[in-house]
Amino acid sequence: MNRDVSIGIDIGGTKIVAGLVTNQGEVLYKQIVPTATEGKEHIIFQLQQLINNLLKEANKLRLPTLKGIGIGTAGQIDFKKGIVRSGTSNIKYWNDIPLKQEMQRLFGFPAWIDNDVNVVALAESYLGAAKGYDNVVFLTLGTGIGGAVIQEGKLLHGEWGGAAELGHMSVDRNGPECNCGYNGCLEAYASGTGIANQMKQYLIKKPELYDGSIENITARDVFQWAYEGKQHAKSVLDDSMDALAYGTVNIIHAFNPSLLVLGGGIIDQHNWINQDLQNRVRNLGISSLVQSVSFAKAAFGDEAGVIGAAYQCFLYSKNVQKEGASYEG
Repeated sequence: MNRDVSIGIDIGGTKIVAGLVTNQGEVLYKQIVPTATEGKEHIIFQLQQLINNLLKEANKLRLPTLKGIGIGTAGQIDFKKGIVRSGTSNIKYWNDIPLKQEMQRLFGFPAWIDNDVNVVALAESYLGAAKGYDNVVFLTLGTGIGGAVIQEGKLLHGEWGGAAELGHMSVDRNGPECNCGYNGCLEAYASGTGIANQMKQYLIKKPELYDGSIENITARDVFQWAYEGKQHAKSVLDDSMDALAYGTVNIIHAFNPSLLVLGGGIIDQHNWINQDLQNRVRNLGISSLVQSVSFAKAAFGDEAGVIGAAYQCFLYSKNVQKEGASYEG
């Protein structure tokens, strides 16, 4: 059976997933390692080891010549130049790295680098929950909130690749300060970090409700307390859902999508969020825009990043794009 195969790598704050992926989204082989905490040189060394291991495995499997190396990583990525402009607080010194050039120099394969949520959008758009849709918004809810937009069949990059930072759209100019320095960001309310921080602030004002260490509270705790019926946790989650709903309506007003895809760890663990968000959104905003939007859960789960990273190679090396649209490669 003829099938194209490429290397996909998903670089996250806590782990790196690397795999051999077919153009149908099948992960033939993968390895997972903890993300090095010492900085960029150590991470690039990890990438070298992982790619060498994948090349050995590809040889064992007698795969055809690989199409290239695709990488998705958290942070601000200059897609056109293949540079990590600025990374994430979870990865030390992950800034100003010509990652595309370095991978091509080391291995001789063509390489593509993009933001981690953008590559998830590719996987879902071409192979998953958004297949067949030309105007889609993706939101991933985890430690932070990421976003990506497919518009007229094309992944929206903006001037150099920084478009669709949807988690850093303010839903309250007087709201809490986000780690980006802005106030009232969606991420400060509805991400795992935001939910935990909102709970901490609530309990600082009402310490009689909790006799443990407030600083150690996590989003997992908040959800568990809400499921146990504790009103203070239910109140915090209600505020988070309200913020998410208002942010979602802003996104719908801006991009007029036909589909909104939700993914990330919080969505995977709490299935009720999708329907709850739909119910709230239907009662907000401009009716002609919000009523026509469908909602879906991401199809690929925690493999979406490695599949989407690999899919860059199939998409950009062959000038393949959704019918009627061009792409940047």
